[in-house]
Amino acid sequence: MEYVAIDFQTANRLRSSACSIALVSVKDGKIVDTFYSLIRPDILHFDKENIALHGITEDMVKGKPYFYELWPLIKEKIKGKTLVAHYAKFDMEVLADTLESNDIPFPSCQVLCTCVLSQAMFPEMPHHRLQDVTEKIGFNLEQRFNAMAHARACVAIMEYALQKSGAEFLQDMADFYGIHFGYIGKDIVTDCELKYGRARAYDENASFGKKAETYNDMDNATYLKYWGPSVAIMVIFNSINAEWARAIGSIGTLGLFYATYLRFKGTKRPFWYGFVNIFFTAGVLGFFDVGRSPKK
Repeated sequence: MEYVAIDFQTANRLRSSACSIALVSVKDGKIVDTFYSLIRPDILHFDKENIALHGITEDMVKGKPYFYELWPLIKEKIKGKTLVAHYAKFDMEVLADTLESNDIPFPSCQVLCTCVLSQAMFPEMPHHRLQDVTEKIGFNLEQRFNAMAHARACVAIMEYALQKSGAEFLQDMADFYGIHFGYIGKDIVTDCELKYGRARAYDENASFGKKAETYNDMDNATYLKYWGPSVAIMVIFNSINAEWARAIGSIGTLGLFYATYLRFKGTKRPFWYGFVNIFFTAGVLGFFDVGRSPKK
């Protein structure tokens, strides 16, 4: 079983402005190779915000190789391997845009995102930033926004997930946690995603082949906490002004559609979900004129 953890840092907001890259190659649970290099972007412009994050400046990359000069070596290291990154969408966009700007064909690799993997393992966590996840699994993230530190952290998350799942192969691990691999290939990049539209709880006692229970982030009792007061408040509000109640309800309807979309994307219901329910209730009550005195 082999994979390569990859991480990019960029000079500015352009995805094609890669200024550093790190690769950590893993075989059968052991790091067998590492690679790090600064990259001179095609356009030598660094945003202050980016410098503040990773500390790489224009002077540091002057005289460093362009991406196309590094590509033959990078290509050889990732050939036929699964690419692993935290928030892989960003790193694959950097790779794709940088390749495209240099007229270089895309490699063919499946992609696994450790952020998505972390959502499946730890659905109870409010955030799945790299520093939060590494702290959760007891790994010391030496430097924030350093490509090599990030790549090594991805390896730590992967090995933790493999150990806890009991899987011997990456596909088995992905199936255990309910994850679709992403893909980068000929002129195409697809995202790594949760299969079931929402995270499943990690069962500490589960073994490979036994799926964990679906994580339900908001049970029926919690819904009642929202709907009960909502009805009471909106009956009163509707008795005062039904037109406003219907207007507020239209906002709630849109919010419910968006919240449903987030659920299918695997995101926990947002904090404003309760308010959306109140708005939606207002619209329903306003439509039926609930709470209004009959006209004389």
